[in-house]
Amino acid sequence: MKYELIKWDFCSQSATDEQGNYSVKVTIALHPTDGIAADFSNDIEIPLSNELTGWQVDAAIETAVNNYVTEINK
Repeated sequence: MKYELIKWDFCSQSATDEQGNYSVKVTIALHPTDGIAADFSNDIEIPLSNELTGWQVDAAIETAVNNYVTEINK
């Protein structure tokens, strides 16, 4: 069964630790392409750092979401 991304959205953010590390929880909505199963969502937690720029944070989140979809489709 293959899945396609419907959308993703921020769910929550953890507190920042002493080293400037934190994580965000993202909800990913997926649609099975075979039409048999129902749409579903799953949360993933993405580790980040205050050393990253806003663009780098956005890119890290996009990469994590794309990697999740790729992995679930294996």
